[in-house]
Amino acid sequence: MARAGSPRARHILAKNVRRFRLERELTQEALANAANLRQGFISDVESAKLDVRIDTLDRLAKALAVRVSELFEEGKRG
Repeated sequence: MARAGSPRARHILAKNVRRFRLERELTQEALANAANLRQGFISDVESAKLDVRIDTLDRLAKALAVRVSELFEEGKRG
């Protein structure tokens, strides 16, 4: 998906997906499998290269056992 959204939101999402993934000791591949996505897609999300659709955010949140809103919270350690 093209870069049309907020770069700030992409960077917050990227940081939080990576933080939650590492807290759960998941590889990008394991997270991708749990969310039914490609490993390269997870890499792109964590690099803030993509705008992510809401249904994909939901899949990521479920795979990470968090709420979608938590993927956009600022000020968390990481």
